[in-house]
Amino acid sequence: IAWTLVYDTLYAHQDKKDDAKLGLKSTALHFGEEYTKPILYGFSTISWLGWNMAGLASVGTAHPLFLMGTTTAWSHLLWQIHTADLNDSQNLATRFKSNNTVGAIVFGSIVAGTMLS
Repeated sequence: IAWTLVYDTLYAHQDKKDDAKLGLKSTALHFGEEYTKPILYGFSTISWLGWNMAGLASVGTAHPLFLMGTTTAWSHLLWQIHTADLNDSQNLATRFKSNNTVGAIVFGSIVAGTMLS
């Protein structure tokens, strides 16, 4: 859920003016310009912790490649947030679409960690 909040909030910033006009309550409006990035850094860290806890719980130990992979995925989330321009729709769309990469890294980490444990 935490990872979803990261990419969905970045995506929601593209429509925040329309959301405000329509009276919708998006995370982009709720968090606001000032607090969006700090909150998303927190959700990214929660994602990283969740991925690693799941890896440890499923096998009892997490292979170093799994941990390296989840850390790489987390780093990618941090890059998205750091470089996000909350008022540039093109910039936000690029970051939203790059979550395919995050998913591929996490999936690859699970496969590698399972096969090598």
